[in-house]
Amino acid sequence: MKRLLLFVKNATKYLPMLVLILFTLSACASRSYMKVNYQLPENVPEKPAITKIRLSVVDQRNNPDPLSITAREKLKNFNERYMLIMAPKGDTPVSGVYDLISLFESVFRKRMDQMGIRVVDSTSSQIPKLEVAVTLFQLDLRDYKWHFRMSYTAMLEKVGNALVKETISGESERVDVPGMDDSGTAVSEVYADLINQLDIATLLSKLPPTQ
Repeated sequence: MKRLLLFVKNATKYLPMLVLILFTLSACASRSYMKVNYQLPENVPEKPAITKIRLSVVDQRNNPDPLSITAREKLKNFNERYMLIMAPKGDTPVSGVYDLISLFESVFRKRMDQMGIRVVDSTSSQIPKLEVAVTLFQLDLRDYKWHFRMSYTAMLEKVGNALVKETISGESERVDVPGMDDSGTAVSEVYADLINQLDIATLLSKLPPTQ
């Protein structure tokens, strides 16, 4: 009985420390997905004359692995899935979990919808086509910091002719805090800005009028 009381007393004494250790281990555990926050632009342009568009997202990365060797060592359970979180006014509604190309397609569909443009599945070359080619999406961990680089090229074409082309790229850096999952934050800090940096309305305005 005395041994039992002694064990309970010691367990109670060290309980806060045990809870802290378990919390830290839980925070350090690598998820199978990465959280990516995205917010639509606040300034919505006037509805363009174009009401329908075809959308294609293609993978043209030289290195298809989104993680460097050192980042992969830290994020051992990551299976190249991304949880898209829309973040208006402090809310955090989860939009879904996607692979990389589906992630890009989802956010560009949301941008089109915000502009009043319907993305259609069609083979008609008369309907403008926006092709987004992801050329770089790389997360690295070095010098106790997360380094993220991203680049994509957007090409607008009609009747099989490439009419407008624009390349957008950027990078971010964030300190890796022990016990915190900052990998997704490092990605999110630049991802939304680069997606919204593409002026879709201006691209569409450069299309020649329909004959």
